[in-house]
Amino acid sequence: MKSRRAFTLIELLVVIAIIALLIGILLPALGSARQSGRDVVCKSRIRQVTLAAITYSTDFRDDFPTNIGGPYVIDPQNGKRNMVWHDVNRIGQYLPQQDYSNLALDNLDNQTVGGGVIICPNHPQAGRSYSMNYWASSAAEYEPNFSTGTLKLYKPGEYSGASATYRNGRAFDNAVDESFKMILFAESWGTWRSQIESEAGEINWFTGAAIGGAELPGRRFGAGDGLPASRWNNVGNWTNGAPPDEFEADGAPTSYVPYYRHPKAQRDNTFSTSEGRANMGFVDGHVEAFGPDELFNNQTERSNYAALWSPLDRRQERDLDPGSP
Repeated sequence: MKSRRAFTLIELLVVIAIIALLIGILLPALGSARQSGRDVVCKSRIRQVTLAAITYSTDFRDDFPTNIGGPYVIDPQNGKRNMVWHDVNRIGQYLPQQDYSNLALDNLDNQTVGGGVIICPNHPQAGRSYSMNYWASSAAEYEPNFSTGTLKLYKPGEYSGASATYRNGRAFDNAVDESFKMILFAESWGTWRSQIESEAGEINWFTGAAIGGAELPGRRFGAGDGLPASRWNNVGNWTNGAPPDEFEADGAPTSYVPYYRHPKAQRDNTFSTSEGRANMGFVDGHVEAFGPDELFNNQTERSNYAALWSPLDRRQERDLDPGSP
């Protein structure tokens, strides 16, 4: 009988070494492909949210949803408090509700839409990942008249009682000029902890309604010192323990926009809001990702105007420094 020749130990080790080498070469490529896929999903989802708001505007004479909240703001449709874009009675008419954990069922506030197309896959523990541009709101502030029991509603920037946002920009609707530059939605920080926990005791984090109202346009993106830490005082309920990837080392974001999600940062809670890219949906319906260097000049601390918060962005920063172009 003829004996079959077996593999030698050296030959087996060589094969194993070649396989390990190939794995080492392919894994980064697979990781990059996975990251690219997540970026595409995020862009697709924020585009769906953007198109839903545009559809809303066609049904409401070019006006985008309101973003007014407070104890005196009552939704006439259901008697609940607050009337903001992500309510079930606003964007809920155009997008499905897939995460009911934001508010307890007996909460006096309007239930909000979460989950599904409203979350970015790179946002940890996300219930909602996107916020509307404050200046796109059809109403953003109010003044109660206690003698008549009525509210006077104001467009963004028109209410002198709101010192942080008063005259910091100008409201716009779906007919705005430069619609391809005018931000309608952007990725933002998950500042609100869900009131309902899963059976495993897990919670989700939801973005607030609107961003971009305070400070000058460049600082909203993080230029110079960016947003002051005081901007985040009493915003949401981060004090109850934010998810590990949703805060900086100093505890306060310097931009309304979190850049770390694209690519997803893994920096043990020490990442900066000035790294990475963020997705934004614009009034013309397109979605684009921007990095900090594309949005502002840190030397001048001014916006590059590649993306606009309101039609007054250029004039605001020019008025701050009259000698500049």
